[in-house]
Amino acid sequence: MTPEIVQKELNVSRETMDKFTIYLALLEKWQRSVNLVARTTLDIAWQRHILDSGQLGRYLPGGCQSILDVGSGAGFPGLVLSIMGDATVHLVESDHKKTVFLQTVIRELGLSAMVHNDRIEQLPAMAPDVITARAFAPLGKAIGLLAPHMASHTVLLLLKGRNVEEELTEMPDYPIMSAVTYPSLSDPDGVVLQLTQDH
Repeated sequence: MTPEIVQKELNVSRETMDKFTIYLALLEKWQRSVNLVARTTLDIAWQRHILDSGQLGRYLPGGCQSILDVGSGAGFPGLVLSIMGDATVHLVESDHKKTVFLQTVIRELGLSAMVHNDRIEQLPAMAPDVITARAFAPLGKAIGLLAPHMASHTVLLLLKGRNVEEELTEMPDYPIMSAVTYPSLSDPDGVVLQLTQDH
């Protein structure tokens, strides 16, 4: 998938595309010494990482000001959303080498994002507008870890695979949430799972 197709799918500016290009160049450079992503995904990074992460942009609630990205790894989806929008993104990553990479990208691109080199269980409650995660944990476990950070308005946007229906059946009842799935733009087997609390 070409950058031009990704630009059209995400409906982003040339300036945003330039930032994505710098980001991917840094990713490739750092990957030689730090295992940031699966090596096989580097050749398809525009589809696998940029489009996959950026598609969440269309599901952000209006006026979204804060995003908590859990298990950020190399910054997907958190840094992509930071490049695309104005929200302050909090990236949570326990691996020190990965956090140094994240801080490097933030500095190079002048992003309004901050890195927390910690486990989500150790962080004080944050109550962001949106919580995002990719390849974080099975849904039941994820909800348990994220619940302390969820205010009544918080929307969860999770990139999930083909087992999402199975995971939904194992989701705890608390908090009571409404689940909607949208087909992934980047992976025929993937979905975007949107969870909102019932009021």
